[in-house]
Amino acid sequence: MKVTIVEREATPWVGFHLIGPWDETAPEGFARLSEWVTQHNLTGEWMAIYHSNPNDAAASQRAIDTVISVNADYQPAGEGAPQKGELAGGKYAVARVVVDDGDFAKPWLTLFQQWLPGSSWQVDKRPCFDHYLNDGAQSGVWDIDLYIPVKK
Repeated sequence: MKVTIVEREATPWVGFHLIGPWDETAPEGFARLSEWVTQHNLTGEWMAIYHSNPNDAAASQRAIDTVISVNADYQPAGEGAPQKGELAGGKYAVARVVVDDGDFAKPWLTLFQQWLPGSSWQVDKRPCFDHYLNDGAQSGVWDIDLYIPVKK
């Protein structure tokens, strides 16, 4: 797994905050987001922001934001509108992966269990996130950049 360290600017987003097992909340959140994006003709980076450590939080208590990046001045409005937030900037370890078997956890485990211990980096307190490079809903093949916030 090839990992690079990047400096990322803070990114404003709109999206939906859900609590529960990620294999249920991520699809639900992206379905709601897709409907909003279609209705409002938005474009941007599609991301899942993870606020829980699966080693510390029961599946029923895990938090996720399913979001799309927007201009800083964008204000969602109306019934069912998503919330607005900002993904923190800073240094991130990034790995590009392909998920073609539906197991989205496997590349994260590889990153945390194989790459991180041998690196000179430590996990920072900002959330980890996925950046979806394509919509694999039809093909079952997802190209994803995984981001871990890091510090020395």
